[in-house]
Amino acid sequence: MKKLAVFDLDGTLHHTELALAPAIARAAADVTGLQEPSYALINSLYGEPLEEFCRVLTGRSDSMTFSKFMARVRYHQSITIPESGALYPGTMEMLQGLKDRGFDLAVLSNAHEDYIEEVTVNLGIIHYFEKLVGRGTEASKTRRLKRLAKGYDFVVMVGDRYHDIHAAKKLSIPAVACEYGYGNPGEHLGASGAGSPGEILELIDGFLRKAT
Repeated sequence: MKKLAVFDLDGTLHHTELALAPAIARAAADVTGLQEPSYALINSLYGEPLEEFCRVLTGRSDSMTFSKFMARVRYHQSITIPESGALYPGTMEMLQGLKDRGFDLAVLSNAHEDYIEEVTVNLGIIHYFEKLVGRGTEASKTRRLKRLAKGYDFVVMVGDRYHDIHAAKKLSIPAVACEYGYGNPGEHLGASGAGSPGEILELIDGFLRKAT
């Protein structure tokens, strides 16, 4: 049986607020000239595309503002990710456990692929993944997940926000909701909740037993 586990990045593998919240806060202040926005507001936006971060945090959505915001985010995260980036405890062991079970692994995120690569390289997990799929020109996470799933006999989606759960449900793929991430319980309906990365492995084992 050919098996694939697909992971969101922020709030699922990457404990995002430790490195990205300060980078985004500083970028927003650079653009607006105002006080840095709160980390609580920034944390509520993880899973959304960066265009939405820009709109909410700067109050502007024009292309010039977004380009400046993106450039400042990239600058600041190039400093904060190596300094402060971290996985959730147990993440690497969970990924290794899936590889030991014969799974291919992929990242499917609404972030850009250069960011996904930067995070996975800095956190020492890029070698676990066959594919890193960002938003690119295709906004729909469902369509991107469908392409990833092609050719596999068993696929599971793991994430913390409604985009992840919705994509899995639309494709009738089992979903794990990371309750330790940035979503809320209302976003996790129809998924099995995991309170830690270790529980993800247990849930996927259960899904697999039912499928075989």
